[in-house]
Amino acid sequence: MYNYIRCLVNSIKYRKKFFTPVICDRIAACNNIYCTNVSSFWNNATCKRFYCRVPMQDVNIPTNPDDKNIDVAQQKLDEFLSSPDNKKFFEVLQLEVDVMRHDAEKVPDNINTKQWLELLDIKTRTQRKKYLNYLFLNERAKQNKKMKKEQKKEEWLAKKAEKEPNETKDPNEIKYGLCHNSLFLRIYDKNINHFYNSKLIWGMMFEPKVVFDCSYEDHMNNLESHNCAKQLTLAFAVNRIHENPMFLHFCNLKEEGVLKKYLCRNVPNLMDVDFPAVVTSQSYLDFFPKDQLVYLTPHCRTNLVEYDSDMVYIIGAMVDKSKPQPLSLAKAKKEGLRMARLPVEKYLDWGSGSTKNFTINQVLSIILDLRHTKSWEKALQHIPIRKLREHREYKGNQKFRSISKLIEGMESSEMKNKLVEEIQIPMKSSNVNNFTFATRKEK
Repeated sequence: MYNYIRCLVNSIKYRKKFFTPVICDRIAACNNIYCTNVSSFWNNATCKRFYCRVPMQDVNIPTNPDDKNIDVAQQKLDEFLSSPDNKKFFEVLQLEVDVMRHDAEKVPDNINTKQWLELLDIKTRTQRKKYLNYLFLNERAKQNKKMKKEQKKEEWLAKKAEKEPNETKDPNEIKYGLCHNSLFLRIYDKNINHFYNSKLIWGMMFEPKVVFDCSYEDHMNNLESHNCAKQLTLAFAVNRIHENPMFLHFCNLKEEGVLKKYLCRNVPNLMDVDFPAVVTSQSYLDFFPKDQLVYLTPHCRTNLVEYDSDMVYIIGAMVDKSKPQPLSLAKAKKEGLRMARLPVEKYLDWGSGSTKNFTINQVLSIILDLRHTKSWEKALQHIPIRKLREHREYKGNQKFRSISKLIEGMESSEMKNKLVEEIQIPMKSSNVNNFTFATRKEK
């Protein structure tokens, strides 16, 4: 048995020494043939980093990206303060924050350079107050987390001190538990991250591709861009933990745009060379032929029948709550791309008045499960139940019951009759289930 294990270890060392660089060179060669421009250089770096232990000599990765971000923010602030008017406005803003702190309002104790730049971009006092309240809550949450951590540490040390006198000090005794002997290996978060990243790298080389079109930044306000960045972050996380992850492309992302700034805030290593996705300002037409692209938009009339692994599906990275417009449909028509929509009405009992617009991470979850299970019923489980007819009728009946209880509890008969008349005005039809927004407009 010992000789068998020894031979196995030696064979692994021999394989690692002689065969791993050859495999990496083949992978790099395949990537150079398949990809162009940014993708080839990027995949070379990732393959060398994740698939072998060979040191990366051709890629310069910044040692500490936080220091670089701080220097860039300080440089922007210095350029802004170079003007006397801007400097005066900054001093007024500092005085405003000091007055709010003196009046015991919710203002953070420490404001860094990035947060000052955000405050300088906000025009109204009400919005600045909301942003300072947000920073205050984050600061207090971090302090409470630190205090709880220290408290748990003190409790653990106290319990350890109580147990030590009672324990036998036999050096040959086996002790199980944390910081002692154990039958199992401890799995750290770093190991889990490496496991998920290795799945993504494998998906980048052999799995189908999904494109996020980030070209709608001009049609979104600041809040919608922030929500869009959150949805893109959730989409990346959903793809990362899925059983069969796909190759993600973030295309048409502006270099100095607000969306990229929020994305880098959520994912600090987004622009690193070894990040397991393609993030570029180039268009998807530069990477894929037109006959291979399918734009997913809810405004077209063609339903997506089944998933085709040879096609590249495009998801519009857009949040349009304030001004919903068919921008994705117009862009797909302008570029001459094929379009499709999710067949939600075919497989689900859709509720009246609910929109067929979904978040970016929901659409990606549907595509991932459709590819994995080949079943629309399982894939469409990611759609919120609040949009379905059964749930909307249940909520309507629940609201009606609560109003009826309120009427029964009233003592005055005049108030009862008045409230009943106001409720029954839009519901003159005998069939309540057929009541929709369209029938209400007709009446």
